[in-house]
Amino acid sequence: MPKLLPAFFALLLSYLILFPPSFDFSLSPAIHYTSYSDRTLELYPQQARKMSKVILTGATGSAGAECLRQLLLHPTVSQVTVLSRRELPPHIAPLPPNPKLRVILHSDFTSYPQSLLDQLEGYNGVVWDLGKSSMGVREDEYERIHVDYPIAAAKAFAKLAQVGERKFVFALLTGQGTSQDESKARQMFGRIKGRAEKALATLPSTLPNLATFSFRPAIIKPITPSPDDNLAKKAIYAFIPFVRPLINLVGVVETDVLAGAMIDAVLKGGSGTIPGWEGKGGLGDEETFDNEEIIRLARGSALAQ
Repeated sequence: MPKLLPAFFALLLSYLILFPPSFDFSLSPAIHYTSYSDRTLELYPQQARKMSKVILTGATGSAGAECLRQLLLHPTVSQVTVLSRRELPPHIAPLPPNPKLRVILHSDFTSYPQSLLDQLEGYNGVVWDLGKSSMGVREDEYERIHVDYPIAAAKAFAKLAQVGERKFVFALLTGQGTSQDESKARQMFGRIKGRAEKALATLPSTLPNLATFSFRPAIIKPITPSPDDNLAKKAIYAFIPFVRPLINLVGVVETDVLAGAMIDAVLKGGSGTIPGWEGKGGLGDEETFDNEEIIRLARGSALAQ
């Protein structure tokens, strides 16, 4: 009988891929914004009610694509600039074209020439969702993408802050399993992303016009499927309802919740702190947003005392 189990699960996965269940795949109460009419602006401090301009990277990934959708809907965001190596694919680019959106093709994320910064003058923050899986990637390449890229950007973008006004806010996406103490990180991705968090958190000491916040989601569950998803991803998403209790032990956050939290950090963190979340953004693992804190931030809840 045990020998038949792999074949059974293979058949089950094939069936689920071909005939996905029709029930709700949601693992946690999600926000699923279609507009911000139900998110009262009273939740925002006066500073965050000013019109903001936001940079976004990683817009072709599931987390970044949802951030883009919400930024374009947000009533206090006047312009969104996506930095990307390529044009946005049809399933991500809004139709009809949104006048708030601008895409700048940028090939080297370690370099930000003045000609690029001039195009970003007046911008208030960035949601940094750029990254890739560590599977099959050399450690030096992974470090270049997840440490060198965001740190170079943060140093350059700090120059965009208006002196005497709000700081430029850098919201960095890392992940559960990350630790700024490399001896505590079990996997290569956790060590390297911990280096990025640590390096980013130290920058405001020399760049006082910069505020930084790091986000460590657990399992990220897209609220909508992507045509770019490979067969393995589709199989995982189809199988989720059958292992819901186990996955909930690890932690899940849906992309709309994650996007809402990171956007809130950019819009509310211009003073260097997020109201109700004082202490976040500094050096140390406890000063990052873990999975449950991401969910609370997205729902407008304050840091638990």
